[in-house]
Amino acid sequence: MPKARSEWRYCCHFKPLTIHCEFPPERGYSPPPLMQHQVFSHDTDSSSPDGVEQIPPAVPLPSKIPKPRGEVSRLSRGGYNLQETLGWPASEYEETHAFVSQLAREYLKVHKSWRLQAKPQLVIVYAEAQKQYPILERYEGSWVVGDMLHIFLKNSCSRDTSA
Repeated sequence: MPKARSEWRYCCHFKPLTIHCEFPPERGYSPPPLMQHQVFSHDTDSSSPDGVEQIPPAVPLPSKIPKPRGEVSRLSRGGYNLQETLGWPASEYEETHAFVSQLAREYLKVHKSWRLQAKPQLVIVYAEAQKQYPILERYEGSWVVGDMLHIFLKNSCSRDTSA
């Protein structure tokens, strides 16, 4: 049997490839000026207590709470639950809802849908509800009262048709 050789032969057929790149000389780096750096004078405004200046809020707060997206009580179609959305205590929500329902029985035709109600009567219900519960004025366009009326009229109409 022939003897195995442990050495390898190396034959250089090609020149090694080298890349020669020239870079321009580096410029001196100066850090950008600090944009949040602000120099205050030693004189403080004494118009506020403790010499601390009152800073106005950066974003103006909305004056009224907007209505959420979707339709009330239509959870499967992207709607919302009114009680959960408001975040009121259960007793306060129930009391307000009962008062709006009582106003609807008094001023509206409960066997008709929302669209068939007389507009002057709806205005009276909105005004009475806001007079009794001033918290309702915080909501843009009184959408809370409208949603409570929608729920009540929807339920009362469905009761009348099923009976």
